Amino acid sequence: MIITDHDSVAGSLAGRKVARGYEDFKVVPGAEVTSSSGHILAIGIENNVPRGLIVEETVERIHDLGGIAIASHPFSSRVRPSLGEECLKTDGVEVFNATNRGDSNSRALFLAQTHGRRGTAGSDAHWERTVGNAGIVCDDPLEDITHGRARLFGEYTSTWNMRVFNFRQLASALANRPLWK
Repeated sequence: MIITDHDSVAGSLAGRKVARGYEDFKVVPGAEVTSSSGHILAIGIENNVPRGLIVEETVERIHDLGGIAIASHPFSSRVRPSLGEECLKTDGVEVFNATNRGDSNSRALFLAQTHGRRGTAGSDAHWERTVGNAGIVCDDPLEDITHGRARLFGEYTSTWNMRVFNFRQLASALANRPLWK
């Protein structure tokens, strides 16, 4: 399992520590880094990457930390900014995101295939109900993604779950604090 919280490796490192107590369960640490142009998944890093850097510098920092850089939901209509065609500056492209809708994923898939970029999938789960809606199956994500050996799977997060999530986000924002954990 790859865990990537926004702009922090703390959750993924905690998850890896918990996973050690389970046989045959592995957590790969990372973060979803907010670049100046959109989100980039930093897979395989154990230290934070500063947010707000340009795409090229974000990718370079991820590589310096031993990770790979994957463009996250590059054509999302719900997340701004989104990388768009700048996703081609990363090591791979998230071509299926369970919280996106068809057109956003289709555009990412088309661009990745047209330019020979490796594709990934992710559930983009911000709460436990949607963990595992999409992802990849492989032995070593850092090697297998970059060499095209990761198998993608996924289904869209239901409209109901998206509405519940959006309500929770709005309520937390209005209260100016997280209301659910």
